[in-house]
Amino acid sequence: MTSPRFYFLHSYYFAPAREEDTLAVTDYYGPFTSAVRVGNLFGTQFHPEKSHHWGIQLLRNFAELA
Repeated sequence: MTSPRFYFLHSYYFAPAREEDTLAVTDYYGPFTSAVRVGNLFGTQFHPEKSHHWGIQLLRNFAELA
């Protein structure tokens, strides 16, 4: 089984004020924060494509957090 893959369409990224809020890091021409969590709020630097099973699974995972 291959690892899930997601893509980024631009070179912008956010840098969280607190390193402990980083949930995931992506290495693409250098590491950057690609997902954050602050309390019960989650954010990603990418959007999952619901047309692909990895995107559907990621959305299910978020839905199950509630």
